[in-house]
Amino acid sequence: MHDNISNSEDDGREARSLHSLFGHVMASVGSTADAATVAVHMPHLWSVTLPEVRQHLLLVAAWEARTATAADVDSATPAGQYAWAFIQYASAWAEQHPDGDAAAFCAGWHPARHATSSLAFDRDDFLVPLETALLLCSYAAAPEEP
Repeated sequence: MHDNISNSEDDGREARSLHSLFGHVMASVGSTADAATVAVHMPHLWSVTLPEVRQHLLLVAAWEARTATAADVDSATPAGQYAWAFIQYASAWAEQHPDGDAAAFCAGWHPARHATSSLAFDRDDFLVPLETALLLCSYAAAPEEP
């Protein structure tokens, strides 16, 4: 898959591919993160995905879900709370940067980048970040192409 050196362009391609996969998985199980996690061995996929790719996926999915409303998001779980926070960060960033796009949001330095980094690099408890990514992908359209 990768050597130990991360390449942001490759990370972006992998993140967009995972975004598409996660969206399809969520649609096939009725947008339930618990069911998606069990359905296709998602924890294993998440555990072998580079943290940089996981972070990029969280950012891309937040960007794509930025128009979701509080009514769209079930924030009763920690993953739902993270998803809602990332959606709000992306929405606010989009308002502040009307000409911005997914690539600029993913590369920018803002609270969502720091928070997604924390989640993406967490090897001890990776189910919450995985569920967060699944939820974000279920609220989002297909990711923008660069």
